[in-house]
Amino acid sequence: MNKVTLQMIADRLNVSKALVSKALSGDSAVNEGTKETIWKTAEEMGYRFKKPKPSSAEVHSGMMAVLMPRAYLDDMEYWGNVIQGIEKELLKHNFSMLLSSIDISLPPKEGLLSAIEDHKVNGAIVMGHLPNNYIDALKEKHFPFIILDANMHDPTLDHVLANNYLGAYEASIYLMEQGHRNLAFVGDPDTSWSFKERYRGFREAVMDYAKRCGEPVWAKLIGGVGVSGTGMYTHPELDQGIRDSVTQNSPITAMFCANDLTAFETLKRLNELGKQCPDDVSIVGFDDTTLAKLLRPNLTTVKVPKTAIGGRAAELILRRIRYPEVAPGLVMLSTELVTRDSVRTIPADVPAAE
Repeated sequence: MNKVTLQMIADRLNVSKALVSKALSGDSAVNEGTKETIWKTAEEMGYRFKKPKPSSAEVHSGMMAVLMPRAYLDDMEYWGNVIQGIEKELLKHNFSMLLSSIDISLPPKEGLLSAIEDHKVNGAIVMGHLPNNYIDALKEKHFPFIILDANMHDPTLDHVLANNYLGAYEASIYLMEQGHRNLAFVGDPDTSWSFKERYRGFREAVMDYAKRCGEPVWAKLIGGVGVSGTGMYTHPELDQGIRDSVTQNSPITAMFCANDLTAFETLKRLNELGKQCPDDVSIVGFDDTTLAKLLRPNLTTVKVPKTAIGGRAAELILRRIRYPEVAPGLVMLSTELVTRDSVRTIPADVPAAE
């Protein structure tokens, strides 16, 4: 049997011979995920080790990258709290944080943090709508990373986010308990996994409530607004949808908005149409941003534990680095409905629309 060489291992993994040598010698400059992959491949190929394999659980300090689309810098109200949670948890474990905003129009080779290419960080937390080609590039590097509130389903990756479905379900039930029977969901469900889950919660709440109470409930979808890796967008479809909803024969009396930013856009258009909240239309948002408490009326919304999500993400990436063989997990944190002044109660004697 031919002797297995460092070059043979490097060729198998499509990496440099120098990187293989550093990994097998336990060089701290090589991140733990890459080390683990190289050691495992070497073992499978029958390489004769010169010294025992170091334990990955011995990593006690280092540097962690946090990657997000550059457009998110315009929404630090939300993402800033998440980042604070990440940094706070990392500091408990003697890890520093390196934040990198990415121009997603660039290919991964140009857009990815040079520290990842140079193996100067131990792992990464990928936030939000980073394109799939970036995720694939990180996988190809055998680099340890987890995703946070991402727009993708991947059972091979750790993922942490809010329980969007239950948050939307609870908020929608609340609207119907206040007497609303003509409702609308505002937002493009396909714009992100979180929006899709919130729409699912809305739809199932409507169906369950109508079945349980034996009363008809009408619900519609108003599109034309959403989020992506390039930020928030609105289309003319939103204006038309809101206008039609409040001027039809049986007007919509309550709108569940996919997030607080969507609620702000909706309120602006309602005001332009001469409609008041909550007298004409009740509004519920999602996220509980600072502006929700400053609006008049104060916005009823679903509170997302943004700082806690960041903290849990930091815990997951540290676990992934120290114990790379642990099965990936999907972690969903509970939300909380915060009732304020943007929802009115419709008296029970008001007949349902037909």
